[in-house]
Amino acid sequence: MRTEKVELVVSGFKIRGTLCLPVEEKRRAVFVILHGLPFSPEPVEQKGYLDFAYMIVKRGAAAALLNLRGTDSSEGYFGLSAWVEDAEAYLRYLGSRLKGYKQYLLGFSAGGVVAIYVGANNKEVAGVVSCSASYRPLSQSVAKPLLERALSASIIKGDGNPSFIERLLSEAERYSPSKWVISIAPRPILIVHGRLDDLVPVEDAYKLYEEAKEPKKLLILDAGHRLRANPTDAEKIVEEAFLFINP
Repeated sequence: MRTEKVELVVSGFKIRGTLCLPVEEKRRAVFVILHGLPFSPEPVEQKGYLDFAYMIVKRGAAAALLNLRGTDSSEGYFGLSAWVEDAEAYLRYLGSRLKGYKQYLLGFSAGGVVAIYVGANNKEVAGVVSCSASYRPLSQSVAKPLLERALSASIIKGDGNPSFIERLLSEAERYSPSKWVISIAPRPILIVHGRLDDLVPVEDAYKLYEEAKEPKKLLILDAGHRLRANPTDAEKIVEEAFLFINP
């Protein structure tokens, strides 16, 4: 696997990532991998995402990692609006860097929310893989403590305004997958969820699948929220993505 460091300037902030390329190109396709709300401050390259990218690259496609805004090595302030903007900017960059490649989004948790929204609104996206995404925004009683912990531990970066977290919670409704998953068709969507997810109930995956239009597929794993934690589950996600989406 060959890797290239990527640095984009989006709305004045430096957004950093890694482009992973196969030694032997078999598919003119690239999967943009979007992480969720971090549990620790390290960049995605140090959290097992390179291993996940390799699972894609060994099948002959490219994989693009991105440290979304307000997390670790990227500048700016955390927020779904910012993450959507970052994902769009990365897709434009890849459209120039990898001309003629089909572009796919593969998102985990909050990254899955972003993948569904961007996939619904950007017709250049050829397909979406959404992992552990919620049907509607998490309740404030669940989301607020998660955000407060991440902010106080400097895992995400805020703008210093006391109302920062309240604004994050209020903007989440705009990007609710319940509103956007229907608009991905006629492009394919693979919805993946863990049966044992204690953060986003597995019922959310069934709701997303019911709301989505064909072509669609639902993959339920015997796993919790962090689907990449088990290499076997991670390999299954990639395998099913290639079988169903056929990039």
